[in-house]
Amino acid sequence: MSSSSSSPFPQAMKNGEYRNWAELPPELTSSILLRLGAIEILQNAQRVCKSWRRVCQDPSMWRKIDIRIKENLVNSVELFYVIEPLCCRAVDLSQGGLLEINIDYLVNTSFLNYIADRFFLNPKTHKHANFV
Repeated sequence: MSSSSSSPFPQAMKNGEYRNWAELPPELTSSILLRLGAIEILQNAQRVCKSWRRVCQDPSMWRKIDIRIKENLVNSVELFYVIEPLCCRAVDLSQGGLLEINIDYLVNTSFLNYIADRFFLNPKTHKHANFV
């Protein structure tokens, strides 16, 4: 077996060539980040670098918010002190452009009021909204 086929690194990396993720076009970065969940973006991805943070702050990233909560967190303290504030942050980042939201296990009156108060900031978008 040759040394080139046994290396776990692509040829470009062996030659000292590599691409900086921070230099990706914002559209491509956005496409990649949208494959993560809202919580992962808010807790981790936006902290990677300045360019990723800029993409994560773009309201277009937050038109559809999907927040899936594991069943074991339903009655946990983490749900209300960590997860719910992150969900509020995601709603805020949409800047009134929220079109769809899936909020498993986060349905309580105060959170629904929070969404409604911010959602109706932009009357053009709420005509086509879908709450799941």
